[in-house]
Amino acid sequence: MKLLILHRVPYSFIEYHRVIDHGIHDVVYVGSSAQLATVPPDLPCTRVERPGRAGLAEEVRTLFSPDDAFDRVISVSQYEMMEAAQIRRSLGIEGVSPEQVHIVNDKVAMKAAVAGCGLRVPRFVRCDEALTASSADVTPWAGKTVLKPLDGTASKDVFVFATYADAGTAILNHPTGLEDWDPERFQLEEYVEGPIFHFDGVMLAGAPVAIVASRYLGTCLEFAQGVPQGSIQVDDDGGRCKVAVEYLRAVGIDNGPFHLEMIEAADGMVFLEVGARPGGGHIKETFRLATGIDLVAAGLACNLDWSPLEINPLKRWFESTASSTVYGDFMFPGHLLPSRYCAISGGDRFQAHPDVVRWKELDAGASLPETVSYFDFELPVSGIVAGRSSSEVTSLIREILTTVQVVPIEQPTQCPTPG
Repeated sequence: MKLLILHRVPYSFIEYHRVIDHGIHDVVYVGSSAQLATVPPDLPCTRVERPGRAGLAEEVRTLFSPDDAFDRVISVSQYEMMEAAQIRRSLGIEGVSPEQVHIVNDKVAMKAAVAGCGLRVPRFVRCDEALTASSADVTPWAGKTVLKPLDGTASKDVFVFATYADAGTAILNHPTGLEDWDPERFQLEEYVEGPIFHFDGVMLAGAPVAIVASRYLGTCLEFAQGVPQGSIQVDDDGGRCKVAVEYLRAVGIDNGPFHLEMIEAADGMVFLEVGARPGGGHIKETFRLATGIDLVAAGLACNLDWSPLEINPLKRWFESTASSTVYGDFMFPGHLLPSRYCAISGGDRFQAHPDVVRWKELDAGASLPETVSYFDFELPVSGIVAGRSSSEVTSLIREILTTVQVVPIEQPTQCPTPG
């Protein structure tokens, strides 16, 4: 096949050669000079540099045409999903369409699709529609209300109000803390009480190859607000994974990795949001430890062939292995500290703990990020824990989150310090 790879993520993060045989396929990488510099120099492929002065789709359309006869357009970056779909359409290449990307990128569109299949979602309304509604209209709900971007990630620009009326007043008067306020880019959503679960895995030909249910300890919003967070795989999904697959099919995720979040309300599971990509943080690693499947490699294999598992020529990338061990992960944020440098205390006994599979601290002298990050090389402390049960893993992660301390310092040479 002739493959066009939209190269943005550093090559070492993906290692395309693990799945794509560059000796068999005609592989073309397109990217900026800096992006292409991460491609191994001895890799047999064609490198096409784009200027980087205009949008990706616009520049790729000037560099290639349908006559180039590509079979696939591959992008592993969640930020280029729409542009990749637009390029497919303009070059006449099969694959995920702009309409399909819109459903999994736009939080209103995804909830509408899910609700259209008779599945439960929080009540919601676009902010521009809320602002133009007649004062005589009945308030869609009364209680706690979430304001969030249609296409946001990492809980950026998400706010919770005590009532719908409070949220309505805020969007009418420009919400405090939002620099670029555009009502067309935001929605209001009913706040649903309950623990939040995330479901991670890979779909192939409309069927789940593997799916793992996990429960957050804390929330992504609290993490964005500076609170450490954990996530623990559940040793008994209680039928939740079966429900999760219904939601995936409702938004059209038939092939590739996914990260689905749902709230377990008192009367059942409620859709929160979904991404057609692997989850962030340590999720890819904990999933691999639990199933043996590398979500990045499986995603590349899905790009190459959409055949059902039993006849897929790349099925080795989808082969799952059962594990009796439960895994969880933890992360400490640093983006809200008053200094760009930190010191760490209380971690010594956990680093040597037999159930701590991985312990990662910020490199000495490295500065903290200024925005929310799930990358372990930007987090003050993060890691992975193993155990025989969800309760066992939860107990250890709770202990880590309450014992380890991350404090700001002025001198970068002191970061991190063992404690």
